[in-house]
Amino acid sequence: MSFLEISTILSTVFFAVITLLLSIRQRKISARIQKQEEKEKQRLYQISILKEIQDRIGYSLDTEKVIDVITGSLEHLFPYSTTSSIVIKNNKLLMKTHVEQTVNSSFILQVKKTMLASLQALVPNLPIHLEEMITGVPLDEAKTAPVKSFFNIPLAVGNDIVGLINVSSSENDSYKEDEITILYQIVAQASNALSKLQDVLDTEKGKLTAMISSLADGVFMVDTHKNLLIINSAASSFLGIASKTPGFTDILTATGTQYDFSQKIDEALQKNQLVEEKEITINDKIFQAFITPVQGFSAETSKPIGASILLHDITIERNVTRIKEDFTHMIVHELRAPLTAIKDSAELMIEVYDEKGTLQKEQQRRLLQIIDRQSKDLLEQINQVLDAAKIEAGRFSIEKVSSDLPELIQNAIEPFMPQAGKKQITISTDIYYPLPKVEVDPVRIGQVLNNLISNSLKFTPANGKIVVSAKTGDGFVTISVADNGMGIAENDQKDLFSKYYQIRTTPHQLAKKGTGLGLFIIKGIVEAHGGSVGVDSKLGQGTTIYFTLPFEGVIKPEIIQGHLPQPKLSPSSMVN
Repeated sequence: MSFLEISTILSTVFFAVITLLLSIRQRKISARIQKQEEKEKQRLYQISILKEIQDRIGYSLDTEKVIDVITGSLEHLFPYSTTSSIVIKNNKLLMKTHVEQTVNSSFILQVKKTMLASLQALVPNLPIHLEEMITGVPLDEAKTAPVKSFFNIPLAVGNDIVGLINVSSSENDSYKEDEITILYQIVAQASNALSKLQDVLDTEKGKLTAMISSLADGVFMVDTHKNLLIINSAASSFLGIASKTPGFTDILTATGTQYDFSQKIDEALQKNQLVEEKEITINDKIFQAFITPVQGFSAETSKPIGASILLHDITIERNVTRIKEDFTHMIVHELRAPLTAIKDSAELMIEVYDEKGTLQKEQQRRLLQIIDRQSKDLLEQINQVLDAAKIEAGRFSIEKVSSDLPELIQNAIEPFMPQAGKKQITISTDIYYPLPKVEVDPVRIGQVLNNLISNSLKFTPANGKIVVSAKTGDGFVTISVADNGMGIAENDQKDLFSKYYQIRTTPHQLAKKGTGLGLFIIKGIVEAHGGSVGVDSKLGQGTTIYFTLPFEGVIKPEIIQGHLPQPKLSPSSMVN
């Protein structure tokens, strides 16, 4: 073989090798470019899916929508026979299956069993109720191919599994590892986004819950399915709900026939407007109720997502209004009687003078006595109103002097002896000697004693008894007026010293006439002296009202029980 032939062969081989190497290199470059394109496509796919999730759910935690977005996009990733999802929502399971390639009902059943088994392993106390929905191509029972390849991907929010995605195929080895990895990454990123949103919402909910819990008004909120979302302690207390984790049925049970919250919530949601109840009564309390539809964040719909209910306790305001009305009616009646007597007496005197020009001394004395007595009664009632106003305004003043309590007690009892004699009521004293001198306003303390003895005479039946006691202890002198009269019900005792309060023998009938200011003024006088008042009473067994007065100094240790002498009744003292 000639040199030229050899050179030609070598040249041919060399160029062939070069061409082969270039071809291999080109294939590697093409493969690398293709792989890079696939990665870029996958990355763009992930971005588009996450963006669609963000666009469709916004700032809500609707896991059902998130899963719908993911399963609805799988046709761009790989082929499959069915894609299914189960979402845990409102204490039930929602299963959706999209059939891409024709399968039979056994295939769907096999997918469901597989998914439920996976969920039961992940979620304790899995809800039992399951709702199913199938979309896509119709099922064909002639197709007998079973599930040959599948995988499940759970969706978590925080530490809770909220759903499961299943992809199944009737073909063997349908899914490559990198394809499954892409889907896992998408679900993981969606779970992470939902978890962060959940953390934000939990933080804001915690702030809102703390704020609502601190409200004096009762507040609770329900969704459109009447699921109780939040309730504060005030609302639980108002409604008498003891459960720490109440539901809406607890509210309905607690209110019974008193008020139909369910019907009013439906009305507010249907009309999408505030429903206001100016006055409702629940468990003996009076409330204003405001039922307000709550709008969602989404602009897609104007329908409310629930309702908030606010209960404002107006029991005190209504009671004060009622008491003021009672007081107004009473004071008009009480002032009208003496004014009428004074007017009639004056008119009679004028008429007699006009007709005869003279008036007999006995007639004149009797009419002037009526005018005098009624004027004093009228002045006393006006003074009570003025004293109450001064006490309430903090402008009530006293003038203290060193006083002898036994003497004050005796002076207070003496004027009531004729009245007690008429009713055959015994007034006695029980004084524990020695009593210290006390710095008090004798006029005001006399007013306290007069009021208490007068009240006891009103509520003590014939042949009853009244005991005025005084004793020392712990730097205070305790003075009490006890009777064996009608007594005071326990429910009435807490309001006994309130302004305008009067004891009622029935829910609508006052026991005795009066301004209802006496005990309120007593409390103000005693507290102005640095003391306190109290009551001890049982219905039908009598009442003891006591008050304390502070004193300075030391009492001798020898304490001898003694009694003040009873004031003697005289014929003149019995004259009315």
